Amino acid sequence: MERRENRLIACHWTIAGNQHPLRSDGTSPHSLPDRIRAAAGAGFSGIGFLHSDLARLLERYRPAEIARMLGDHGLTDIEVECLGDWFAVGERRRQSDAMRRMLIEFGAAVGARHLKLMGPIGEEWPLEHLAECYAGVAGDARGSGVRPAIELLPFSGIADPATGLKVVGGADGGLYLDIWHVRHGGIDDDQIRAIPIDRIVGIEINDAIPNPARDMMDATIGDRLPPGHGALDTAGFVRTMREIGYAGPIGVEIIADAHRALPLDEAVRIAFASATACAARSGSDDGEAIEAGGGGGGA
Repeated sequence: MERRENRLIACHWTIAGNQHPLRSDGTSPHSLPDRIRAAAGAGFSGIGFLHSDLARLLERYRPAEIARMLGDHGLTDIEVECLGDWFAVGERRRQSDAMRRMLIEFGAAVGARHLKLMGPIGEEWPLEHLAECYAGVAGDARGSGVRPAIELLPFSGIADPATGLKVVGGADGGLYLDIWHVRHGGIDDDQIRAIPIDRIVGIEINDAIPNPARDMMDATIGDRLPPGHGALDTAGFVRTMREIGYAGPIGVEIIADAHRALPLDEAVRIAFASATACAARSGSDDGEAIEAGGGGGGA
């Protein structure tokens, strides 16, 4: 089991800069060295890589070079995302399979701990088909050290733990729980506690404004606030996860109009400080340890 401490991952969108998830290709205007230095300097123990941004980075850097940069700054908790259409057919599936290979091969090269998967949105697929396709992803990832994890999304065809666990079945990997999606999807702590702990691959924190005027999708990409800056009980979520035995790192994913407009260093500082305060309020045994240093080295 992983050592129990509040290690924090700066997810891609938290450090991506002024890029809108639906109005851009997701590639960051900030250089990778700058993102690595900023995240490590703030105290994060890892960062996330988004498929489209990663494809661009691999045009410039070899995976071994990126692994060295991460290692030089003490960043060891690495995630890769986000694989969609792993359940599709035809050209969509061919493109997804190519992305799958890139993400898994890169993940293995840099020691990534998990690969986030997104379920079908706006279309229905038989559960048996989803389970078969997920098993294919898990099979391709076997031996890489990268665990596939389906992120439960309230607007997708895999929205709740029961459905997610049926799709995962007996294959490796499991589920990824983002408090924003969990709470907006009506998933309560009893449902979380019913998930076998070995099937919770990763968790993510942020916050939400009460009674948003936007629809759910717009709020998802425009109002996902720093932890403790909204109406969600983020500290309570972390407390629940620790109580049931989750010992892995905590992703910090802030996707908000105001946040992405900030200078990189300020965005990273706010993300780390808010997540650190949340972890301390959760009452976990190591709340002070995270404030003392986190997981990254200086520039």
